[in-house]
Amino acid sequence: MTVRDDEFIASMQAMYAEMNETYNPAEEYKKLLEEKPRRYDKYINEPLSSLQRLQAAATNHRIAELEERLANEREVISGMITTGTVTLVYAPSGAGKTVWVLGSLFKSIRNNLIKGSDVIYFNEDDGARGVVQKAKMGQKHGMSMITLATSQDPALRTTQDALGMLNMIRLEGHANGKIVICDTLKKFAPVLNKGDMRDILHVFRQFAAAGGTIILLGHCNKHRSLDGRLIYEGVGDLKADVDNMFGLDPLNDKFADYQELLVINEKDRSQISFSGGFRYKQTKETVGYEESVDSVEFLDEDDISELKKKQAAQINVGKAFAKYEDEVLFLESVMKGGAEYSLTELFRMLNDEHLNPNECSKKSLRNCMDLLRGNMLKLRRNPGNNAKNYRWIGENW
Repeated sequence: MTVRDDEFIASMQAMYAEMNETYNPAEEYKKLLEEKPRRYDKYINEPLSSLQRLQAAATNHRIAELEERLANEREVISGMITTGTVTLVYAPSGAGKTVWVLGSLFKSIRNNLIKGSDVIYFNEDDGARGVVQKAKMGQKHGMSMITLATSQDPALRTTQDALGMLNMIRLEGHANGKIVICDTLKKFAPVLNKGDMRDILHVFRQFAAAGGTIILLGHCNKHRSLDGRLIYEGVGDLKADVDNMFGLDPLNDKFADYQELLVINEKDRSQISFSGGFRYKQTKETVGYEESVDSVEFLDEDDISELKKKQAAQINVGKAFAKYEDEVLFLESVMKGGAEYSLTELFRMLNDEHLNPNECSKKSLRNCMDLLRGNMLKLRRNPGNNAKNYRWIGENW
């Protein structure tokens, strides 16, 4: 047994001793570990050299076993996530990660890609009303929806308990085919702590190696990178420890009828190289949460050409605000009335210290306008002399 196993057993024994319970699952867990065949016992008991033991542990002795596992691989979320993998999906807060994953899983269940009874969903990022709502939705599809705070099992109250339970499922030989969703990852470990994250990823990787599937939902930083792209909120080492890593970039605001998510494929070890996006109805007075989840639909490469243009425009706007904030404020203040101005007229206004207190230069203003053109700035050419005129349209683009 490992140190982690010993610590888990000790904590369970102490818990049940305090409760004066006659049944103690810690004893069953310990028995499982002791009875589990140890692949390397023969190398310990036989007088083999370290070199011989290393050579005996080579993967080429397990080719048939691994090929059989690959042959049984199937899709969990069509075109995106397969069995036997650890996948991280991250997005900004409120973008609809949970809507996306529930809608995608429900669709996979309806299309007989997966069984609802194989899905274990840890909902650790919700209030009481949301817990009940999602539990009802999961129940309709045969899924096990778990919220540790409401668990009736005294040995399943914390994320450490949950991780220990996943280990037990693996040791009992039941991990194969099971799909576990952690919503969200930071509720299972501090995402900025490399040590804790490494230990938890070790549990997930073992579960996936036994044929299970892990889907982790994560958040982004509040601010994007200088080039306007999403930044995962967590240690960079995590990318090396997962099989797949996808970002969901929302392209519409909360007032739009539909939210459109462009998938950023940061890492994909599977044979599927996903490219596309998703769309769903946003929850409003006339659109309930369940309807929103059921509306999730896949957008293929052809569908998302316009989304990519919209994303590029948003990235340019992000660059403008990050690098040319003073210039953006200048344009907004002098053009907010809706009138059109030529570049020459705007350059002339730079000389007015009341209009340009931050001393924006012609070069910086031109660079800013290049990034905003077609987005927050609308360009119109005069048909008479082909002169360029600009109009401020702000965030209504």
